[in-house]
Order: sequence, then C-alpha cells, then structure tokens
Amino acid sequence: MDINYFKDTFHLNLDNMTPLYQQLYDYFKRLILTGILKEGDQMLPEVSICETLNISRSTVRKTMEMLIEDGYLIRRRGKGSFIASPKLKRNINYLYNFSENMQNIGVTPSSCVLECTVLEHVDDHIKEALKLPDSNTKVFLLKRIRKGNNDPILCESTYIPYYLCPGIESYDFSNHSLYAILSEKYLLVPYHATESIEAVFLSDQDKKLLNCKQDVPGFKITRISNTKNGDVLEYTTSITRSDKCIFMMELYKNTSNETIPVQIQRSLNI
Repeated sequence: MDINYFKDTFHLNLDNMTPLYQQLYDYFKRLILTGILKEGDQMLPEVSICETLNISRSTVRKTMEMLIEDGYLIRRRGKGSFIASPKLKRNINYLYNFSENMQNIGVTPSSCVLECTVLEHVDDHIKEALKLPDSNTKVFLLKRIRKGNNDPILCESTYIPYYLCPGIESYDFSNHSLYAILSEKYLLVPYHATESIEAVFLSDQDKKLLNCKQDVPGFKITRISNTKNGDVLEYTTSITRSDKCIFMMELYKNTSNETIPVQIQRSLNI
C-alpha cells in the first residue's frame, strides 16, 4: 500500500460524530479483512498519515495501537508496523464457537475430519469426565483439524455420550457445525463450560497436523460442557500452536459483597 492509494481511497469526515482515530481504524480494518492489505504488507508510516491528513500524531498512534491490540498489526523494532496474520479472538467469557468466531473476523472456517465414529469403550478418564452411566458407555468421537482460510489452527477431539445423540456419526462434519447439529437435531445446547489451559510441547504428530514449519510450543485446551439441566454434553481436548493463540480475559473489581458472575472469553489468534 502506498501513500497515493491512501489519499485516493480514504476520506476523512470532519462532520462525522465518529472520532478521527476510529474512522482510520475502520478504514484499515476493512482493507485487511477484504485482503487488500495482506499478511506481511508494511503499514504506512504514522508520520506520512499525519502529514497527509494534517492531524496529530497522537490520533494516528491511537489507531495503530488499536489495530495492534486487536491483532491486525505487529510492530517490528527498527522496521515499522506490518499486517499480522488474521487473528481469531476467542473470549473465554463466552461459550466458544469456532465457526462463529472465524466468521466474525472475516475468516472462512473449515474442518478436516480425521475420525467420526462411535466407540464402544473409552479410557476411564473420559468416562469419568462424561459421567457415563454403566448402562450407556458408548461415546461418539469427532476428531477434526479446524482451519481458518484453509490454515490449520486447532487439532480438536470431541467426545459426546452416544445416548444423547444416536446416529450423529452419519453427518458430514467437514461441512456441518457440530453445535448446530446438536442444537437442531438433538435439542442439545451447551449452557455452561469449564476449561483448563496448559502450555505443552507439540508432538511430531501435532506439528504435522498443524503444518508447523518451525518448532513452536503449543497450548492444550480441555473443555467440559454441560446442558442447562446439568448433563455433561461434551469432553473436548484441543491442541493449538502458541503463535496462533492469545487468551483474553475481562476482569472486574467486585465492589460489594455480592457475588458477580465472572465472564471470561477465550481468544484464538490466527
């Protein structure tokens, strides 16, 4: 992107109630999401933007800091700012939906199904996590590589008590959302989830599945979801590269003796 393109396509509206830094932010974000600005492209220098628009350096700097905070830009010391790889913000506060999160940032979600089967028996720790009754020990297993713009992001294994969703293995989960099928066909909706996140070294198999071109650490995310009536709906483990993932939480000071439910969001960055 050169300064002439910027001059021709950005129109600062001084009469608009939207702050100047927000107008700039919306402009650059749109260029990034539509692919006009691509990963690795260098951002215009702040001083060039200031001189072109005749606005203060603090206004432009605030725009750039917002783009960096939201994962659209990265700074390289001594070189300037560059377009980052698209980032999926995955808020721990809310029940996570991979497809929705991808679409929210203009990234096309897809999945490569590695396994879609019904297991007669599972390891004790999975059985215990799912609270399987002795009379119903079958488990549906869905193992997928979750992708954004065809780039591998997560290696995810989901276990669901089969008595809750008989016949679910017949669906093509390379084209269907698991949560959508559970909701629409089986009236099963996750209401509450507990997650644990730990740093791990990626195995050779994980590196291959996630298309790692270098040695990077990873995160293992373990989630147990429940329905509104308390039944365990799923036990899911996910492995992701640390360079693709940021976890974000919003924290609030409790100023009273009342118990305030804390909502934490998990944010994945692509």
